[in-house]
Amino acid sequence: MSVPASGIYEHFLDLLSADTATGSGETPRNGGGPHSRRARYGEGLDASGAARPHFLTRDDWVRNQIDMALALDSVLTEDDIVMVAAPYELSFTGAVVERAAEMMGATVLSVGTSNTICPIPRALGLIRRYEVTALVCSPTLATEMADVDVSLGGRPGDSTIRRILCTGEALSPSRLGRIGDLWRATATPVFGTDSTPTVAVPCAYGALHLCEHRLRATLRGAAGDASAVAADVRGELLLAPAGSSPTQGVATGELVELRPDPKCPCGDGSTVLTPLGRVADAVPSPSGPVSAVDVERVVFESPGLSPHFSWEIRDGAFHVTCAADPGAGRGREPARSLKARVRDELGVDVDVAIVEAGDRQGDGSRPAP
Repeated sequence: MSVPASGIYEHFLDLLSADTATGSGETPRNGGGPHSRRARYGEGLDASGAARPHFLTRDDWVRNQIDMALALDSVLTEDDIVMVAAPYELSFTGAVVERAAEMMGATVLSVGTSNTICPIPRALGLIRRYEVTALVCSPTLATEMADVDVSLGGRPGDSTIRRILCTGEALSPSRLGRIGDLWRATATPVFGTDSTPTVAVPCAYGALHLCEHRLRATLRGAAGDASAVAADVRGELLLAPAGSSPTQGVATGELVELRPDPKCPCGDGSTVLTPLGRVADAVPSPSGPVSAVDVERVVFESPGLSPHFSWEIRDGAFHVTCAADPGAGRGREPARSLKARVRDELGVDVDVAIVEAGDRQGDGSRPAP
């Protein structure tokens, strides 16, 4: 049953005040009721690469849903048809977006990302058949879907997609904008961690605002020190309940920037969070940790590239592969120039390969001239 947008907040608050065990509407005391029980929510990878389970209480889950639903109220409507193609076991935010969209009254198609269950051509067919208006997936999948559509004779920009919610991967605003351009849609990021599905929510202008009424965020620098949130500071994100001591933050493994932004056009003066990927995937530099998102930002300041971006770190250096835009021609900046700009701006070693559109490294790709 759908809930009018104006009543979503009140509906979730009713859920928080209801005792699901007794139906009395009284909150259990002494932490002994269903509100305080922790249920396995999913699992993520720790710094060593091993799988680690994560747990949430019922009330934590509902509070995460409240923040996401309120954010999506400015992004989606009850008339939207939303395709969710995010792997819940890797990006728990995908599940939160799905539930919030359902509560708003939008129609939701869950297709996952397993190519054996719903290969990309089938997903594209569902978009056409049901006139899907919003797509929830990773930036990489959004780009690959556009490629496959073109290879099948389609035109992604002519589809009914008008909004893309990108989750599961950190990416730069420049690449995000190019993904939107591919589909002639507005691309918006959403952000959560393994243990906190909704950490920062998008405003109508695409900025990710920290849920400060619920969470306290601090940063831990490369030296392992915890510092209060300050302007233009980056480090590992530490999260704790709002109002708690700065020393109580739990490490998330996520590298982020936090900065107050009282001038955001949306009018929300809360802290803006910029995801930069995993701390373990950053490379040290004289000015601090450098992430693949930093490299991506510099690369996509150059014209003539499609939003494909793959990378790995070998021997302390980034090895990046991106693809030429089919229409770029000789206007594309050469790989050696991109390599020099990344080194000059970020102070890290990088190797850049530009392949022809439609090719991938490992898929018979070849460097573009």
